[in-house]
Amino acid sequence: MLGGEYEVTCDSNGMPQSLDLDPDYGAVSIEKMEEDLKACGLDLKARGLPWDGLDRLSAWRDHLTPERISEALANAPVPPSFLAREELLHAEYPDIVAAVYWGWRRFGDFILHWVISSRAGLGGSNEAALEDGFRGLIPDALPRGVAKYVVREMIETFPAIVERLSKFQVIPVTSAVPAPVAQYAREASRCYLHGFFSASLILCRSCVEAAIEAKFDKKVVRTLPDNKVQALVNLAVKRGILDNLRFSMADGIRKSANQAVHGTVPSEAECRDRLEQTREVLRHLYETPVPDLLSYVGPAKRKKEGGGRA
Repeated sequence: MLGGEYEVTCDSNGMPQSLDLDPDYGAVSIEKMEEDLKACGLDLKARGLPWDGLDRLSAWRDHLTPERISEALANAPVPPSFLAREELLHAEYPDIVAAVYWGWRRFGDFILHWVISSRAGLGGSNEAALEDGFRGLIPDALPRGVAKYVVREMIETFPAIVERLSKFQVIPVTSAVPAPVAQYAREASRCYLHGFFSASLILCRSCVEAAIEAKFDKKVVRTLPDNKVQALVNLAVKRGILDNLRFSMADGIRKSANQAVHGTVPSEAECRDRLEQTREVLRHLYETPVPDLLSYVGPAKRKKEGGGRA
């Protein structure tokens, strides 16, 4: 879809209805390449970066020489790593146009990916200027670039996410789990699945803190010192809210999260262990019995075998 091979038909609410092969998809003609390159040349000229090499190549197309080709390609808007100029010195006109066109396309995709990557992290003045350039020259490039970036990231992370999630198990807890605790637990798990291990550890600490704090009266919590998480964990084991094993888990989660906050990037194995320990602390604090499914399976089986009569 992103490459233009397929087109999606949506309903009035924007929901996809059908997926069909685009009838216009196929090899790009030399005429189309020339048209696009000339449009690019006009845009560059308007911005003080003229390139008339394509016009000169077209005029010389029946009398090309290595010298003329080299001269025409000298200022082509494509870096050497995307256009093998030396290999084109003895090429025919259509091959030169195709090489410049696809080099320009690859370079544009590279720059666009760089710009979108900067959006997701931190960029500089160059990235901001390029973003403005795309917005002015090719308004629809940025949305397409965002889609390609996300799809590429999904493709790259999909196998790892599946593998990590395959090792999870349901943690049976009661409905008494406070909403913030449940939210921290979900976000910590999702950060781990997507490979954001520092964020996952920090959320694990917040999850344990909120879970233990909910077991105390608010007056008690207000009397705790500045190092609140450590104080909560210590008080929880003294009051019997945590046993020694879960105290060790909660304190280990706190220490690992503190290290992550101060720049120590955790490994996947450490993050997985701390996340499992977080889930175990929650199970200990809010565990609910798992029902015996046999009591449900028996009547359902008899109903099915009896044609609807239980």
